[in-house]
Amino acid sequence: MSLDQHQESPIQKVARTPVHRQVQEAIRQFILDNDLQPGSQLPPEGQLANLFGVSRNSVREGVKALEVQGVVEVRVGAGLFVQEFSFEPILETLPYGLLVDMSSIKHLLHLREVLDRGVVGLLIANSCEEQVQSLEEILGEWEIIASEGGYDPLLDRRFHQCLYSGLDNPLLSKIAGLFWDTLHRALGATEFAHVEDPVETVELHRNMLDAMRLQDATAMTAAIDTHYPGIWSHLYGDTGPIVADPDNVT
Repeated sequence: MSLDQHQESPIQKVARTPVHRQVQEAIRQFILDNDLQPGSQLPPEGQLANLFGVSRNSVREGVKALEVQGVVEVRVGAGLFVQEFSFEPILETLPYGLLVDMSSIKHLLHLREVLDRGVVGLLIANSCEEQVQSLEEILGEWEIIASEGGYDPLLDRRFHQCLYSGLDNPLLSKIAGLFWDTLHRALGATEFAHVEDPVETVELHRNMLDAMRLQDATAMTAAIDTHYPGIWSHLYGDTGPIVADPDNVT
């Protein structure tokens, strides 16, 4: 691989910016400048160190960070390669970042509400009898527990996971799951009890399923609209941000 176009442009070390972070950016730029594709091999650490005008240790630190971020892959005995892009590293760190800043939980709840409302049409259009039956079985278990005054967060999660399973978009399903997990972990961390009456909660989810079975997007949106104000009221003393109906926006 030719390095001629870069050999006269070593990293200009910037005060207050760690060298290994500058190396990360330099490697990203090298990949872009050379139009490297997933699976393409990068120069060895020694050549990168000479190219950027830094130590091999700085390159090694930068490479380790980029590997964690999913940008490059170190293959033992083979070298350094461009990795195929994936959202996985980003999604894996999302829950931690949100839980560190508890004030962001309010924004997370709003985002989850917007997501649930926004995919109603897709959920209904892509639903099938097998999915509806699975949701029915989950609700059956849930209703028994709710009738005894209990709440099982795993059943709640299974319901929403199954609800999104009909979408041919694993990334969207994973994001929805991460939002759910992070929100409920945050509620537990702040010693919030479950925010609604168990029977009312399962009935609201029953309304969602009935609407899906009837292919009624309006009814499903109404069920979601009924679900969230109770959560907002318990946690923050209001009904939450107004989520505009896209069909009525002028």
